[in-house]
Amino acid sequence: MNKEKLKKELSGIVLGIIAFFYIGALLFYDQDDQTVLAGLKWYEFFGRGAMETVSKLHNPFGIFGARLAELFIRSFLGYVSIVPGLALLYWGWSLLRHKSLKPPLLFTFYTVFISLVAASMFGLTTAPFGDVMSGAIGRMLAAVLSTVIGYTGAWILLAALAAAATLFAVRILVENPFDKLRSAFTGIGVLKGRIVAAFEHKKSRESKPESEEAELSLPFPPENPENTFVEKLTEEAQEEAANSSSSAPTDDEPEITIREGVHEKEADLDKRRLKVKTKDRIAYRFPSVDLLRHTREEDDYIDETLLEDSKNRLLEKLRIYKVEVVRISATVGPRVTLFELELAPDVKVSRVTSLENDLAMAMAARGIRIIAPIPGKNAVGVEIPHGKPRTVWMRSVLQVEKFKNNKMALPVVLGKTIANEVYLEDLVTMPHLLIAGATGSGKSVGINVMLTSLLYACSPDRVKFVLIDPKRVELLHYQNLKNHFLVKFHGLDEQIITDPTKAVYALKSVEKEMEQRYDLLEKAGVRNIADFNRKQPDEALPYLVVVVDELADLMITAGRDVEEPITRLAQLSRAVGIHLIVATQRPSVDIITGVIKANFPARIAFQVASKVDSRTILDGSGAEQLLGNGDMLYQPTSQPKPERIQCPYVSSGEVEAITSFIGKQDGLKNFYHLPQPDIKEKGNGVQNGGFQDKDGRDSMFEEAAHLVVMHQQGSVSLLQRRLKLGFSRAARIMDQLEAAGIVGPADGSKARDVLVDSHDALDLLLRNLD
Repeated sequence: MNKEKLKKELSGIVLGIIAFFYIGALLFYDQDDQTVLAGLKWYEFFGRGAMETVSKLHNPFGIFGARLAELFIRSFLGYVSIVPGLALLYWGWSLLRHKSLKPPLLFTFYTVFISLVAASMFGLTTAPFGDVMSGAIGRMLAAVLSTVIGYTGAWILLAALAAAATLFAVRILVENPFDKLRSAFTGIGVLKGRIVAAFEHKKSRESKPESEEAELSLPFPPENPENTFVEKLTEEAQEEAANSSSSAPTDDEPEITIREGVHEKEADLDKRRLKVKTKDRIAYRFPSVDLLRHTREEDDYIDETLLEDSKNRLLEKLRIYKVEVVRISATVGPRVTLFELELAPDVKVSRVTSLENDLAMAMAARGIRIIAPIPGKNAVGVEIPHGKPRTVWMRSVLQVEKFKNNKMALPVVLGKTIANEVYLEDLVTMPHLLIAGATGSGKSVGINVMLTSLLYACSPDRVKFVLIDPKRVELLHYQNLKNHFLVKFHGLDEQIITDPTKAVYALKSVEKEMEQRYDLLEKAGVRNIADFNRKQPDEALPYLVVVVDELADLMITAGRDVEEPITRLAQLSRAVGIHLIVATQRPSVDIITGVIKANFPARIAFQVASKVDSRTILDGSGAEQLLGNGDMLYQPTSQPKPERIQCPYVSSGEVEAITSFIGKQDGLKNFYHLPQPDIKEKGNGVQNGGFQDKDGRDSMFEEAAHLVVMHQQGSVSLLQRRLKLGFSRAARIMDQLEAAGIVGPADGSKARDVLVDSHDALDLLLRNLD
């Protein structure tokens, strides 16, 4: 038994004892006890005086019980004060039985309200017992109401309030009350019929001769002689009533076992070391968890009636197709319920998998997924959406001990499993992740969740981001991280890449960085980045996480130029600490090519349109049956079949709050620059370094200088458009213009300042350069 269950049970027992003491003390209230207690101070519970007083009390619960009864009955609601004690008993029972605490909470509100109404009613009466039944508060409320709306009006109002509150409580606290009443009356009718039949049978036996008596059959079998006649009648009546109100399950139908979900141990993430020193001695503070939305914890109450109904419909449909189920268990997750079916030995698994559409129709479900078989178990899994989906919030998956005390290099939270367990993975062991799903299925939110996990777990010295966002708006908020987590590219003004042509340059730059890191590892005599950082901590290399939010757009515009660096990085970059997260909304074979797919063993599939798309990303069906809004299948490298996970939700406002908090801190002095890649210019056919004059400057340098001075605007895109140059060459010329003092340094995505104001001044500067 875990500690949480033990705490609940102990709390339930304590509450039950308190409730019995409270109710008993009030029931044994005696007015004469007030006179006995008058000579005793209120805090005296021990000593000779207290012992003498106890012997004279009528209340068996002692001095404390007598004082408690006097306080509640005289000064509060009279004997009606006993009613809230029933709510206290309900709390204790619910904790002891591990039931949901929502019904006792509602019942508490109801008992308090109905006690006030009842005390007011007794206060309106003139009967001699009115004072002791209403108490001081009841009499006061009665006086106020009779003064404001009159005696008759007060009775009408209180009666209406009592009736409305009772009807509302019954509808809320009792599942299908009218069905239960009908079942009860049905049971009474069946019981009455059985008793009449039994007495007629007995009368006929007495009137028959002994020879014929043996031929008469008893209405019940002779087993269990210790049971009385009436007990047998009652049992059969209850069975008939239950059968008439249910969906007619068979007698040999297996009972359902509800598997308890995982209860993650909570931990305060803000109690760790939040302030650290970076390599350049700038203090960095981790974002507080309070920047994430604090939501009320949703009730994990399991509707056993609904679960039983789903089980009956599922087994009934399987019985039609001659599929015998020996044992069944259920696990209720955030959005779906997993039924684990242990089949009879002679039933083939393929017979269940072929019934996917039939079961979906029988369950009236949006889509069901069959796992045949569940890895490591002698069972077939059927995942069915339930009617009470719960949202998984980002804060709830970070505020757990598993995340706070993890020892992973790059921990990313993926969400919660069906068993409500927080699923945490190390990006280093993946080592790359491919994400696919239809529009609006949750891909961008999933990327935000992973980046947020890294921001809460890693300092700027440990990880850097290369963000490529062809959609231009999904990763916009991460611009606030430009002085801490984002890398800088030679020749590029922006740090978040949005232009597909510049994306090729950025990926090539990461590829060049990979080659240089391999040279460092070779010189140090180590195999991976972790060993290098341990051996040379002063020259420790940060991990690089490359995020591509829409691969399809890059493949359409650049094609082979994008596929080549992504494939090479996926094949080689793991050892040097470079990891890819690539997402696309078009999981087709022309986007997710065989070469890319082979180098991304870890994959995530959100909801897709068809089985073909599901097979493209996961090599199997199932993703087409997902529910959207973060419902996903994660295929880890260590498991043969994907795991169903509910991705947590983090809003754009929360992401902006986190990145703004980091962006307002002092920026790092030393930015992490990626090297300039060797790229062939399309259309010119010359590698980097071509078109150079004797001084090492590009042959188009002077023409570009006059162009920027004429427009008084220094930007790479201007050179591309007006001089018809490729991006990398135009960026290289812009660096040469900066080195010559013609334009200023890059300032984010803004155009560079032009430092020369006329062509005459430019000619003079160019002559001095020569």
